[in-house]
Amino acid sequence: MSRTNTRLLATVGVAGALALGATAAVAGAAGASPAGARATTRAAGRVATTSFSFSVAVSGLAPSAVTVTGSGQADFRNDSVALSVDVPAGAAKLIPGGSATPEVINAVETGGTVYLEVPNLASMVGKPWISVALPAKAKTTGKGALSKVAGALGDVSAIAQFAQSHNASVTPLKGEVVNGVPSTGTQIVAKLSHNGGSSTVTATLWADSSDRLVQANVAASGALKAGTVGVNATVNFTDYDGPVTITAPPASEVRAISLSTVEAFLGKFHLGGRQLAGRQLGGRHL
Repeated sequence: MSRTNTRLLATVGVAGALALGATAAVAGAAGASPAGARATTRAAGRVATTSFSFSVAVSGLAPSAVTVTGSGQADFRNDSVALSVDVPAGAAKLIPGGSATPEVINAVETGGTVYLEVPNLASMVGKPWISVALPAKAKTTGKGALSKVAGALGDVSAIAQFAQSHNASVTPLKGEVVNGVPSTGTQIVAKLSHNGGSSTVTATLWADSSDRLVQANVAASGALKAGTVGVNATVNFTDYDGPVTITAPPASEVRAISLSTVEAFLGKFHLGGRQLAGRQLGGRHL
C-alpha cells in the first residue's frame, strides 16, 4: 500500500475518533473539571447513554475529499459502543479485500472485545464478523477514556474552561436552535505545532439547557510534506440516558483473530496484489 493510501486510511480513522471523542476530550480531563460559569438547569455530570450520528470529510490526501458518515450508540455504564459506518467507494477500495463500491462496516466494542463486520473480509475469514480481544492495558485505557467522554458530554462548560486554561481561544456564540434543540454555542480554536509543522483545530460546541453536548463541529488543517490536509467532522448527540441496545454478534458468526495477526495483516497488506506476504489469516491463505 502506498504511503499516501496508508495516510488516507489512518487519517479517516483518526478523523472518526476525532468526531466522536476528541471534541468531548478537547480538554483532556475536562470531564473531571469543575463546571464553568454557564448557568444550567441541573448539576453537570456523567451521562449514562447516548445515540449519535456523524460525518467526517478528509481532503488533501486524494484527488477529491473523502466523506464517511455513520451512526451509533454508547453505553457508558457498561463501557460499550456500537457503530455503523457508511464508507464511500473511494475509501472502500483501500480496505484490505475491498473494491471500488460503497460499503457498510459495523463495529461493536463490549466486554473488552472489538467486533468488526467488514463485508469484503468475510470471504477471507469465513465468517461475517471478526473479533479481537483487547489486552488488559487497552481495556483499562478504554474504560478511562469512555469515562472522561461521559463526563465531558454532560459538562460542555468544563471543556471550554479547560481549553481556555491551556491557551486555546474560547468565544461564546449567540444561541441557536440546533437539531430542534435551543442551544448555547462555544467556539474553541487551538494552534498546535508538531514535527516542524503546524495545525489549527477549530471546534464549535452546542449545548442544551442542561449543558449536554447537542452537536460538535470540528475542523482541522495541517501542513504535511504532501501538502495541506484538512479534516471536517460533525457529530450529533441525541437521546441522552435513553435505552440503547449494544450486543456482541452470535459466536457462530464470529472468527476470533489475534491482535498480532491483525497488526501483521495491516502492516504487510499490498494494495496492488491483495497479498499478505505469505501470511495466513484465520487459517485461510490470502
